[in-house]
Amino acid sequence: MRRLFLCGAGNSEGVRLALRVNESERRWDSIALLDDDPEKRGHSLLGIPVTGRFERLAAVDRERTHVVNLIARTTGGRARAGERIASFGIPFAGLISPDVDLLGAEIASDVMAYQNATLGPESSVGSGSVVFMGAAVGHECRVGRHCVIAANAVLNARVVLGDGVYVGSNAVVLPEIEIGAGATIGAGAVVIGNVPAGATVVPNVGAVAGGAQERDDHAPARSRAELVRGIARIWSEILERSDIDHSKNFFDCGGSSLLALRMLQRMESELEVSVRLVDLFQYPSIALLADHLQRTTGSGGRSAQLGRTRAERRRAAHARLRAW
Repeated sequence: MRRLFLCGAGNSEGVRLALRVNESERRWDSIALLDDDPEKRGHSLLGIPVTGRFERLAAVDRERTHVVNLIARTTGGRARAGERIASFGIPFAGLISPDVDLLGAEIASDVMAYQNATLGPESSVGSGSVVFMGAAVGHECRVGRHCVIAANAVLNARVVLGDGVYVGSNAVVLPEIEIGAGATIGAGAVVIGNVPAGATVVPNVGAVAGGAQERDDHAPARSRAELVRGIARIWSEILERSDIDHSKNFFDCGGSSLLALRMLQRMESELEVSVRLVDLFQYPSIALLADHLQRTTGSGGRSAQLGRTRAERRRAAHARLRAW
């Protein structure tokens, strides 16, 4: 009996892709989900049950079993999950949507490519990478290991991605650009020059996440402890986690570009502080963000927009979220 284990029960699109591939190719007799979150035990996605933790892989027949890594919120998290899954010695399976044209493309055996993705001729995609719905990898592109190319992102011709690069939804990378390992391209960004390793490209910050830091004379000054408590509460609710380390990066804790905007909107409306998206990239942990906010708001400095009411701040935050 041939079995497929899908590792990570938070990705229904990945489950659907596995089902579509199996309908087309009949590669497995059964499919099951594994997840380390005990609250997901006994649940199912699209009829596929969550049957246990990743450790269950230690007891399966390695000769008749394949695994797929569905973790894709961050490239770091995806790589770490991939290493852990690989430790059980079970071969990874690739999942390529039946509508994806692979002629002339070179892809690793464990690559995932969702429906309506485009892989141009003479392109290559490295091990552990994933190309989401509608994304395009242009001809002669080189995509490294454990990269994530989100929905509708476009890599034009001869783009080179280092290992662990995340390209956000609707981002566009112009031809012949090189993006260093571990870099993050924000959703909607347009990349017109080379990006160094580990850097973050923020999309149109002025339009999406507000312009100059806004302070309001009517907003109360808050202590650092109050800011830490407030930020931690909002992050826990947004990320659906209760164990967030105050020194950990928002995106390493499972955050995404859209979750970041929701978080910023809630901080503005509930804590009465104005935070730009770029601030989250510069101060990505609860501790660093609290320190930054205390410096910029705790002194009671004059506002750039005096008399701005709480209702006006909330309307502006909602407008930015809708625009995103």
